[in-house]
Amino acid sequence: MKKILLILLSLTLCACQTQTQAKHSSSKQACDATSTEEKCDSTDDTKIKFNEISFDEAIQYFTQEKSGVLYFGFSSCPWCKEAKPVLKKVAQENGIDIQYVKVRDEEKNRLYTDEQKTQIQPYIQDYMSNNDEGVLTLYVPLVLVVKNGKIIDGHEGTLDSHDATERKMTDQEKEELTQIYTKLMSEAKSTSFTHFI
Repeated sequence: MKKILLILLSLTLCACQTQTQAKHSSSKQACDATSTEEKCDSTDDTKIKFNEISFDEAIQYFTQEKSGVLYFGFSSCPWCKEAKPVLKKVAQENGIDIQYVKVRDEEKNRLYTDEQKTQIQPYIQDYMSNNDEGVLTLYVPLVLVVKNGKIIDGHEGTLDSHDATERKMTDQEKEELTQIYTKLMSEAKSTSFTHFI
């Protein structure tokens, strides 16, 4: 009788331990590099990734003829805050990973040098704009589809009708941006890269 009780007690303890381990492993969270949400998406290998890369690594997409989708932005940029959820949703729907190039830190200090800007400028200048002084400038959010070191498509900002310092995008504007990003992701899919490193 004692043996039966010991066996039952052992089985009960094992079952409880297994349930506890399963509960802990299913509650793991993963955040992408640009996450602003308090709760992050649960770990899922089928989800797209925002892989944070350095400015030098972004330059290598051109100098080493790599392929991928580059997203230039920073967390406190009001336009990025509007664009990122739209980009994330469209990228998820199309199974495309995004390479996130953070251009400013939390204090809004620029994270790339003039030399790095000079290196990347010949490759992305068609997607840069002149500032008030007439200097070619990298504005964000900037999404570029790169194939073998060449930009095949891209989009700067949100929409001409939208000023993120004044208001959030309307549902109609979000839909317009969704269509723009959907076109970019279909360009990316046609280049045969999904979930790339």
